[in-house]
Amino acid sequence: MIMKPKFLMLTMLLGSMLFVQCNQPRDNARGESSGNYDTETERNDMMDREREEMAQNLREVRDDIDRELDEISNEMENATDETRRDLEETRKDLTDRRSKVEEQIDEVQNATADTWDDIKDGASNTLEDVQDGFRELGDTIENRLD
Repeated sequence: MIMKPKFLMLTMLLGSMLFVQCNQPRDNARGESSGNYDTETERNDMMDREREEMAQNLREVRDDIDRELDEISNEMENATDETRRDLEETRKDLTDRRSKVEEQIDEVQNATADTWDDIKDGASNTLEDVQDGFRELGDTIENRLD
């Protein structure tokens, strides 16, 4: 199996998306983040941009999980019984994580100005949890291959 490099790349991708998402927007001439907006429209525009960026990051993670699920299904066709059981467990874990990401996408897309900060925090936590899960999954698969 050549899954270890893919998991490392996926972990790096998730880490970079989380890093980008955690950076605060810069909204003044010196590039400092003040968190203050002159108008409600500016605040809503910023929230819309953040919301779309977060939703896109979550969709990318969902798509990565889908690719991994497809790969696991393909590998299961030629796997031994023991390996097939391990892959089935991995597939279930990924399916559960995908469901969490999908729920978070819905919450992000339906967030209001009043709920956005909490939803954004939850989405960031989901991205971090999925990243940790991929790291653990990669370690598990590496140990099984040793």
